Amino acid sequence: MNQTPMSRPSRLAPTPRPGLAASVTRSATRVIVAALSLALLAACGSDGTDASARVLSVPGDYATIQAAVDAGRPGDLVLVEPGIYHEAVVVDRPGLTIRGTDRNSVVLDGDSALSNGIEVTESGVSIENLTLTGYRFNGVIVNGADGEYRADGSGSVDGYRIDYVTAYNNGLYGVYAFAAVNGTISNSYASGHPDSGFYVGQCKPCNVVLSGLTAELNAIGYYGTNASGGVYVVESTFIANRLGIAPNSQDAELLAPQSETVIAGNDVSGAGAAGAPEIPQGHFGGGIAVGGGNNNAVLRNRVVDHDAYGIGLVALGAYDPADNRVEGNLLERNAIDLVYAPGQTVAAAGNCFVDNSFSSSLPLEIEQALPCTGSPAATPGDQPAPAVVAPPGPRSGEVPTPAPQPVMPNPVDAPALLAGPPVVPDIDAIALPNP
Repeated sequence: MNQTPMSRPSRLAPTPRPGLAASVTRSATRVIVAALSLALLAACGSDGTDASARVLSVPGDYATIQAAVDAGRPGDLVLVEPGIYHEAVVVDRPGLTIRGTDRNSVVLDGDSALSNGIEVTESGVSIENLTLTGYRFNGVIVNGADGEYRADGSGSVDGYRIDYVTAYNNGLYGVYAFAAVNGTISNSYASGHPDSGFYVGQCKPCNVVLSGLTAELNAIGYYGTNASGGVYVVESTFIANRLGIAPNSQDAELLAPQSETVIAGNDVSGAGAAGAPEIPQGHFGGGIAVGGGNNNAVLRNRVVDHDAYGIGLVALGAYDPADNRVEGNLLERNAIDLVYAPGQTVAAAGNCFVDNSFSSSLPLEIEQALPCTGSPAATPGDQPAPAVVAPPGPRSGEVPTPAPQPVMPNPVDAPALLAGPPVVPDIDAIALPNP
């Protein structure tokens, strides 16, 4: 089976999306990758750097990024000088770092013809300080689904880092991680995508931290289909996306139902969302939507100006939300601030709301109906989540080019570090964003 997670529309609606029905991997490659990673770690000093690593300059040493990658060894840094690179780069060897010397002037451009800007299929790879635009599918894809079918849904990529990356006006996703574990996606920007700006899917446990992100004018800011275990979406900004943040369960991918994502300290605004590309058959006007997910925590987020609802625990296909906690959030100027809308069951199913600042809810008095301590005061009725008619939006490629984004400190001299397990944030230290 040679399917790849490239062309699936995403949505938060009662119909499961079509697409990849299985994850795949190469067992032999996993063994080789693990051995190389261990060897690299053994060669590294206490600061995580490799004394034998080389700097491969583009275009100084190699005319193209792909040529430098093909010449690379684990631990090497592919350092890219300013320019426009019309390439679709495949990173099929472990332990490399690809870094631009200037985030805003090192630009990979797909000319609306190439499929993906950078596709990572091996472990321990970092992509840093550059911009990707104009690709038919994805800006960056970390793709652990290559090779032989694997029934448990696991993939072949273990360890990845996306840092100081700008992705805009690509045909599906900005940054897409699939069947990959132990990742960090940080300090990055995504806009103008008709699917999601940032995506993590089909992994358990994922062990991925998304932080310091800005997702603006995408169909969806963050989408996490069957992304479970150690997923953190924290201290990021979501502006004018048709749907802001949405962990979700779907049978179109393996490992359903989704569970165990922490969404904390984010600023989520729906104002201006009509200027984002449309979601195919999709949803409009939600801030944070847990679609049929379990054991998620939605903590201390500011959620404002959404046409459907601010935070919703809602049914998706055959999946009802269960055992989710919504606590300490600030909600203002949403059509309905807090929503619990199961599908097949009307029971509380362990979902609870506490200490939120809000003015409207479904059901009414939701913190009494679904408390986090004691017994529910009422059983919510079988009421659908509020919906609005999605306004027309621009097509992919029509969203304005973003302003220059902050650059990575000291990109020329900073050492290349092996991408591995992320630093887990201290959730208790994450504060509610300031208005």
